[in-house]
Amino acid sequence: MAVADQGSGSPRLADHFLNARVELYACLQLLTDRARFITGASWAAIALLEGTEFVYCAASGNSAPVIGSALDIKTIPGLSLSTDRKSLLVRVIRESKTVGFFQLASDAAKFGEHDLQAIIRLSEMVSTAIDCMEAEQQSVTEHSTPAIPVAITPSPKPVAPVLWHAPESITPEFSSQSSTQAQDSAISVYTCESCGFPVSHGRTICFDCEERNVPSAATMVRLLSARQKEEEGWFRAHGYTIASLLVSAVAAAIIYWLR
Repeated sequence: MAVADQGSGSPRLADHFLNARVELYACLQLLTDRARFITGASWAAIALLEGTEFVYCAASGNSAPVIGSALDIKTIPGLSLSTDRKSLLVRVIRESKTVGFFQLASDAAKFGEHDLQAIIRLSEMVSTAIDCMEAEQQSVTEHSTPAIPVAITPSPKPVAPVLWHAPESITPEFSSQSSTQAQDSAISVYTCESCGFPVSHGRTICFDCEERNVPSAATMVRLLSARQKEEEGWFRAHGYTIASLLVSAVAAAIIYWLR
């Protein structure tokens, strides 16, 4: 993954580059936490290509690699997707090139085919996050480049005719107006109503919660509302009977007390 030169340009441009980088690392950290939640791994980490080596940019778990340390590719035989049953390694592909690795390890449980497919999907999200960061940096660079002024050659003015009388009024011949507007695009983030993981527009729960048949918050609210409506309907239907019984009981108590 190419790293932009933050030392060149204005300080404001460097701040934009740094913010885009921080947002990428936050997204990668969220994906490592998600990987542990799905697979039950002891730790998960993401290493991205920085120069000539792969450096860990996000990690989750007590025994996870230290962020900033380099991934030793020589210890991984053949760079396979899965080295053994208790460890998992998935490539992050961008433009048919390996730009990183999604690595997981488990001390107890063994990974299955379902875990492998889930991590492959998460590695695609890593590639998408990198694309978004580079697109943001490219957009900031283009907007911060000063425009080269274009030389305008004034056209020769026509010779004014000789007036034999004073002009009645003098009005300006030309008028100009310029305005610039900038509008920041707002990112609507939709999250799963069950576990809080980001989902696409139009979905209420993520794929994993949907496979596990976990009810969403909206479904639980509808069930509770229906239960309350049923209870309110019963009281309304039998309200007259209940009131009659209460009046009879009070009357009997008064008669008994008067005796």
